[in-house]
Amino acid sequence: MASSGLFLLSQPLPPNTLSLGQLLPNPLSPSSGPFFSASTLGAQDLRKPHIQARYKDLVAFDDEGRLAASLSGRKVDPSRKDLVLLLADEMEYRSLQPNSAFDNICQDPAALSWMRSMAAQNQTLYFVVGLQELKNATFKSAVIQEGPLGVSVTEGPTAPKTSLPLHVRRDSSMDITDSSSTGVYGFEVRKVQCRLGRTDEPHLLEDLDLSWNYHRTGDGDLQLSIGMSKALQAEELRLLAAAMEDASDASYNSSDSE
Repeated sequence: MASSGLFLLSQPLPPNTLSLGQLLPNPLSPSSGPFFSASTLGAQDLRKPHIQARYKDLVAFDDEGRLAASLSGRKVDPSRKDLVLLLADEMEYRSLQPNSAFDNICQDPAALSWMRSMAAQNQTLYFVVGLQELKNATFKSAVIQEGPLGVSVTEGPTAPKTSLPLHVRRDSSMDITDSSSTGVYGFEVRKVQCRLGRTDEPHLLEDLDLSWNYHRTGDGDLQLSIGMSKALQAEELRLLAAAMEDASDASYNSSDSE
């Protein structure tokens, strides 16, 4: 079954936009300078895919029509108006054995060179270890009813266009005018820290929960330290999204004042 670390994307992405084993400077903008080396991953690094037919999920969306969170299995207030049912002909969740896959990537000279350049920029990275793809996904209005056996969720008519979650950018291959689509709807990532320092340099307290690889750089006693976290939680990505939105608003306001 899908991992508890699976994060619902705010906007679904076209198939093949993301790849297992990809390293991303920004998980919320996958096309912004990613690194990927398919040759570093073998069959031993892949877990058996989990496939579920006639998939259903209860999803909340925000004021701008972006997918916000999966609520399946949680207690839901029947008065909420920000809910839709996400239905699909099929859900496939593909994932990596994170530790072995990451160790293999850390042996790739091209990956090490790229991560060293990211360390020089003090850039946090994100390692894609799980992908959820839906086939023929459709959004329906969610009808929440209270009864003697508790709260039930049933399918209503297709939600109005103003209530449907947005699709991806207009320059993507996904049709934003259709309420049914196939693509990537969720992913799981691990945070990666890359640091250049002396071999005897102590770790920070925040580093203790990370799994580390160490590589000599050939520059005296400098080494590249690469640490991978456990599964990143949805709240951490939501905070990142909020920080990006604040930065975008600040940039917009600054340009307006000029």
